Amino acid sequence: MKAEIISIGSEILRGQITDTNANFIAKKLVELGIDLEHISVVSDNPESLLSSLKLAFQRSDLIITTGGLGPTEDDITYQTIARTLNLKLIKYPEAEENLNKILKKIHKTISPSNLKQVYLPEGAKIIINQYGTAPAMILEKDNKIICSFPGVPHEMKNLIEEYLIPYLKEKFPPSMIKKSKTLKITGLGESSVNDLIRDYMNKQTNFTFGIYANPEDIQVQVTTQASTEKEVEKLLQSSVNQLTKMLGNYVFGNDEETIEEVVGNLLRTKKLKVAVAESCTGGMLGEMITRTPGSSEYFQGGVISYDAKVKEDLLKVPTEVLKKYGEVSEQVARLMAEGVRINCHSDIGISITGISGPGGATEKKKVGLVYMALADDEKTITQKHQLFGGRQLIRVRASRRALNMLRIYLMGK
Repeated sequence: MKAEIISIGSEILRGQITDTNANFIAKKLVELGIDLEHISVVSDNPESLLSSLKLAFQRSDLIITTGGLGPTEDDITYQTIARTLNLKLIKYPEAEENLNKILKKIHKTISPSNLKQVYLPEGAKIIINQYGTAPAMILEKDNKIICSFPGVPHEMKNLIEEYLIPYLKEKFPPSMIKKSKTLKITGLGESSVNDLIRDYMNKQTNFTFGIYANPEDIQVQVTTQASTEKEVEKLLQSSVNQLTKMLGNYVFGNDEETIEEVVGNLLRTKKLKVAVAESCTGGMLGEMITRTPGSSEYFQGGVISYDAKVKEDLLKVPTEVLKKYGEVSEQVARLMAEGVRINCHSDIGISITGISGPGGATEKKKVGLVYMALADDEKTITQKHQLFGGRQLIRVRASRRALNMLRIYLMGK
């Protein structure tokens, strides 16, 4: 079976939003052993969508669309699908009933624009959307299947999990179960990761591998298949264990884990608290740490010490040290970490000071130069990095390297 995803929305093509829906659906299709051959994005223009749908019906057996199911004039998915397949749009009373129920909760009545959402192509198996007003559908015609889901990510994800996946499993029970696991690595470049695991990958016949680069982390995806869920999990775990052994502490997590979650779990387990002192990152490190629910258990607070006077007054960095070594220096990073640990009553203090650019560089200190330090009640360790990229990327890389510095420290604690 050949599958295709069509994401509908001019806002995607204008760069106003990122299409995360196609990524989610693609992963689900892989897990079901369904071959995905095409992903496309099309505008809210009826003729453009009509062309995309006609092409999809020529080359694919399963077409999944997201978006274009709302009440506005540019929501044209069902109308265009009906036109493509020469079907009538008919009113589905259950869709109207659900719409009434939802609007009643927020003290609104159905308007003419809302009513368009209750008309779907004839023959559709309607999926009532308890997460929003737009119903989804599954439609079989001429040995083809087209499924349409809302573009709102949380609505789409819930409906696909609850309706589409069970439908596809029943209609196309897989002879083999295909699954993937992802190792997340930080502190190594893409080529270095490849060099460390190349021989192992080349010897494998039951697995396929992919290496993908993101700022400050590399992902290695391992995919295999087997006749049972238990067997595929066993095979995957065996390969993940082998790769982790080769890559060592550079592996910080698996699948959806983030480095801030991993660090948070380590802090919670070891019952330690951390505080941050940031200069060039402007609070980004603190923001990353506090993304994780429950971070108040281990995050004490921080100081954004952009100005030298703040470093002096709040972090107790002596004026003579600032004058002698400069704000971007190992000495200042060390004193910032020690100062914030004491002032925020934490077990660990982390600091970052650097030049994120585009200005501020000197002949000896280039854009991207970053010093960071980690202090506990016994010692202070420092790191120096020469990072590259634009201003925002340097800030992200500095923050993530500081998180990884903390992770390595906690693993050895």
